[in-house]
Amino acid sequence: MEDFRIRVFMAVYEAGSFTKAAAGLGISQPAVSQNVAELERMLGTSLFVRSGGRVSVTPAGELFRSFASRVEDAYRDIRTVFMTPVPDGTACRIYADAVAREYLFPEISRILGVICPSLGIGLAATQQGADISILSAPVRHPDGVTFTFHVCPSSHPLSPVLVSIIRNMLETR
Repeated sequence: MEDFRIRVFMAVYEAGSFTKAAAGLGISQPAVSQNVAELERMLGTSLFVRSGGRVSVTPAGELFRSFASRVEDAYRDIRTVFMTPVPDGTACRIYADAVAREYLFPEISRILGVICPSLGIGLAATQQGADISILSAPVRHPDGVTFTFHVCPSSHPLSPVLVSIIRNMLETR
């Protein structure tokens, strides 16, 4: 599903070496070089400066990395949301504090109904009566207040799914 060239680029970026990136990816060094060259050709710019077995990122490569890391995060969230196994016919009581209940829960409930149609979703009145909780925390800034959201317990099978759904909801607003 994902673009392997982005994965190769990120591996080279993080390792600082085509050889180390190849070892980390389990592919040959020429395959890494080929993928990076193909990406550079497509983009019409150099992403790395090669020098004596080491590579350094160009300004265009640094800019590309900022986009590529968001793309990788999106691929991870897609895998999490659509490929996390949820047992058929199970029920899940979710506690959402006032902010999460008002701004997130209706859309979360709708999305869970789409990806897990046999999952019974209920809104718990208290955290003690819930299988999983979505909690908000205000963060004050000079120009206002924003909220971060936490899903707990992190060990619940739906936790990573909810985290990915919430991240996607907040990034698309």
